[in-house]
Amino acid sequence: MKNLILSIFTLLLSITSTNAQLFDGIENILLTSTEDARILAEGYTAPLGKTLTYALNSGWATSAKTHKKLGFGLTIGGAAPFVPSADKVFTPTGLTSLSVPSGSLPTVFGEAGDQELNFSFSESVLGSEVEYDGTLSFPGGLKDELPLGTVPAPIVQASVGVVFDTDLLIRFIPTIEMQGSKFSLTGFGLKHNIMQYFGPLDKLPLNVSVLAAISKASFEYDLSDSDFGGNSSNRKMTFEADTFTVQALASIDLPVVSAFAGLGYNAGDSQFDVSGDYSIDYEIADLPTISRVLEDPISIASEASGVMGIVGARLNLLFLKIFANYTIQEYNTLTAGISFNFR
Repeated sequence: MKNLILSIFTLLLSITSTNAQLFDGIENILLTSTEDARILAEGYTAPLGKTLTYALNSGWATSAKTHKKLGFGLTIGGAAPFVPSADKVFTPTGLTSLSVPSGSLPTVFGEAGDQELNFSFSESVLGSEVEYDGTLSFPGGLKDELPLGTVPAPIVQASVGVVFDTDLLIRFIPTIEMQGSKFSLTGFGLKHNIMQYFGPLDKLPLNVSVLAAISKASFEYDLSDSDFGGNSSNRKMTFEADTFTVQALASIDLPVVSAFAGLGYNAGDSQFDVSGDYSIDYEIADLPTISRVLEDPISIASEASGVMGIVGARLNLLFLKIFANYTIQEYNTLTAGISFNFR
């Protein structure tokens, strides 16, 4: 048990450490106009919202079977959505202050390698138009640095049988802090076995259930120690996702092995913010250094939704279960782990 707890802790720290790399260098886009910075930030982070939505909606069940009243289980694992090639690059449109010579840029899941982009725009300062121009370094993607080229989501889930062949599902990861970042996750769900309504058929090793669950994940990256944008202590990037899933599941549960499949619908909303005060210095020809002050410069909301199908299997070794399943959806997702189930 000691080794198991250590393994869980190591997994969570590893994922938090990975998340801390996601936004390294993205603050450089604030050098350009505010609107163009928003366009670049939206394109760079858009696949992250989908990844988190599909990951959080995965792994809620390893069988359609429910616990007996007051039976309980603990599931530990991870969900890894696979990012399609089309979402590893984006083509920014509507830019007015900078040009992209290559035509496209990497998303956070794209190829590594910063790109130098020239910008030029004007803003009114104390009644006078000031021209800003220069070069910014747009960060490359983290494709080669991320496990399986994606951001896996941890699964730490408890389940308990309540009444009417129904399981209460709870996910909870307290706030973990590492390398200037914070990560937390909560989720709740219900799984109801409907075989009880089919008379003697409930004696078969077949189980059919319906499941609904919601979850919320929050990631915060502290920028107060960054050399970019002055020395304000309230600078940070935050990424939040609220997700919902509803699923119909069926499984054949034999003493040694279970096989299950399901259909469902996933949805999620995500929010990316660059908040705080930023004082950015520009060297203007024949003029003193000019500081451009920005307050809470970027706020982007996005959503993802779609139907999904699940296939999976579970090896039953007394109270220890080893499972894996594959979810077919916009971002196909592999989920695997272990669970301990009693009654």
